[in-house]
Amino acid sequence: MTTTRTFPLRILLCIVLSITVFPTAPTIAATEFEIYPTYRQDNFVWNKAGLNDFPNIISELKWENLRIQGVKGVLKHDMGKRHFLEASGSWGWIYSGANQDSDYDGDNRTEETSRSNNTSDHGNVFDLSLALGWKLQDKLTRRTNLLAGYAINSQNMTMTNGVQTIPPDGPFAGLNAAYKGLWRGPWIGLAHEQQLDKKWTLTTRVEYHLPTYNGEAHWNLRNDLAHPVTNNHWANGQGLVASLGCDYIAGPNWRIGAWLDYTNYLAKNGTDQVNIVDGRHVQIRLNEVRWDSWAFRLKATYRF
Repeated sequence: MTTTRTFPLRILLCIVLSITVFPTAPTIAATEFEIYPTYRQDNFVWNKAGLNDFPNIISELKWENLRIQGVKGVLKHDMGKRHFLEASGSWGWIYSGANQDSDYDGDNRTEETSRSNNTSDHGNVFDLSLALGWKLQDKLTRRTNLLAGYAINSQNMTMTNGVQTIPPDGPFAGLNAAYKGLWRGPWIGLAHEQQLDKKWTLTTRVEYHLPTYNGEAHWNLRNDLAHPVTNNHWANGQGLVASLGCDYIAGPNWRIGAWLDYTNYLAKNGTDQVNIVDGRHVQIRLNEVRWDSWAFRLKATYRF
């Protein structure tokens, strides 16, 4: 497990060491504020085993095609020739999406005994990051930066308008369940900015994350379970964030542009704690939690 989690980090460090560090020109400390109106689409899946690991998947929940509108802000403060600070935060609201809840009696998703297909058109997402950057290369036409920081990512999803499809009983009333996922941990990244001509700049960026994962479920129709938190989830994970952006210099202090971000997180071999209404807790294996996201962002930057 340790080798798997550190292998991408080693690759990133090799890339950094292979870059020729050009002498940096004297720079005047400055602050930039970037704002990104955002369209984002997420998928989120988790599954768990049964008691004594049989079946190896007893329950799986999927939130698919979660469509999200939101906004992201980034504040960068130049600390001189070699270093800078970067703080970012984003918030978005889910306005469309679907959920599927499946239960199985056999291994490997066989003998499906129950399936409901539900609506997930409410909820929100939140992201926060703070990082320190090192300028490996700071030329007029190209810049390369190494960054290290700490990130928090949260997804708050819902399940309403339940329809039982296995067995085919149809719509059922009262479904108002919720699930919250929270990822927290350090990351390291590399960003390269290349000037294409006097007005256009292309930026690529990749980040490797090592988060811990916590999840909380509220199954409102389960009278045998404790409320408001019916299940707790814990696991360790890893993640990749890749970005590609193009900026246009619109004036002495202004830049505008468009960015595409891809995020993929995975946590495995965790714990699902079932909270019983009488106060007991039963712990079983949480197989995996997967979150992937595509985001398209417009961008406006002002340099103070």
